[in-house]
Amino acid sequence: MNQNNLPVSSEKNNPGQQLVSIILSEVSRKYNIDLSQDPVALERIKDAVEKARLELDTNPQPEINLPSISANPSGPIHFQRVVSREDYYPDSPEVENIGRHQEQVDGYTSQSQPALRIKLPDRKPLVTYSLMVINVVLYLLQILTDSLVGFDVPAAIGLKVNELIFAGQYWRLVTPMFLHGSILHLGFNMYALYILGRRVERFFGSFRFLGLYLIAGIAGNMFSFFFTPAPSLGSSTAIFGILGAEGVFIYQHRKLFGDQFRVALKQIVQVAVVNILIGLSPGIDNWGHIGGLIGGVLFTWFTGPVFQVQGAPPLLRLEDKRALRTIGIGFTIQLILLIGLIALIIFFRG
Repeated sequence: MNQNNLPVSSEKNNPGQQLVSIILSEVSRKYNIDLSQDPVALERIKDAVEKARLELDTNPQPEINLPSISANPSGPIHFQRVVSREDYYPDSPEVENIGRHQEQVDGYTSQSQPALRIKLPDRKPLVTYSLMVINVVLYLLQILTDSLVGFDVPAAIGLKVNELIFAGQYWRLVTPMFLHGSILHLGFNMYALYILGRRVERFFGSFRFLGLYLIAGIAGNMFSFFFTPAPSLGSSTAIFGILGAEGVFIYQHRKLFGDQFRVALKQIVQVAVVNILIGLSPGIDNWGHIGGLIGGVLFTWFTGPVFQVQGAPPLLRLEDKRALRTIGIGFTIQLILLIGLIALIIFFRG
């Protein structure tokens, strides 16, 4: 799910950002290709948008012309579009009404219909950044203690070790999601958390996003505890849960995402499948990944946001119909169920 999958940009201070998002959406809709993942094509679009903006002073309708910007199985993709000042400077900062414009692609000219642009939630990803800081600080502490006393103290205390969990150290089903085995391990996971966390927290809100991270991480560690005796650590259990949450969110709001729904969901499924296949390699706790993914899916299905469009044009907005009390109850029930399952595993296998 790209941050601008719903056709609105929250970048109010960059007049060209909205037009870049619109062009990406148009190409995605017509050719089922995501140019936001192609840095060369994306840079060409941004340059063309900025060049057209500078021409507005002398030309009321400059043209964006991008021959062979990309390719698909049927051949090269050409993009041509006439723009106007309204594309860069919409009248309303809350709801953007994109007027009719002429679009010419591969020799075909069509008249697009006006589209209402709905204001998206614009929350700061405070929990995402806080979790990144916690993970980095704990890893620095891991390195420091290893240098000073000769062993990794945080890992010794918090690593998932089945025998110690059976012995009563139940916190080891929580702490592994904050520890890492190497700088490369930390770097990959923090990059994934930075990309996925900001997008999901924007729609979930901080309280619910923190609940998602914890439920997914515990579910992943529980799966690892049940299915493999190997010690493990890493935040990837929770990150897989965030990936699953994003997929459920897109599916549940497929009417809002329109034509981009299938493309976005397909990308998420591909990322999940590829990473699970990579997880088949020795030394990777794939059961933790699968458990985290399932935990994130279930959390979002029963506790995630349920947005509905409210208001009347042009003042449209998204409102979450899931009450805060319902979210709290849902989180509590899921946490109790996880604790119950862990207790059963310990009782029957201890």
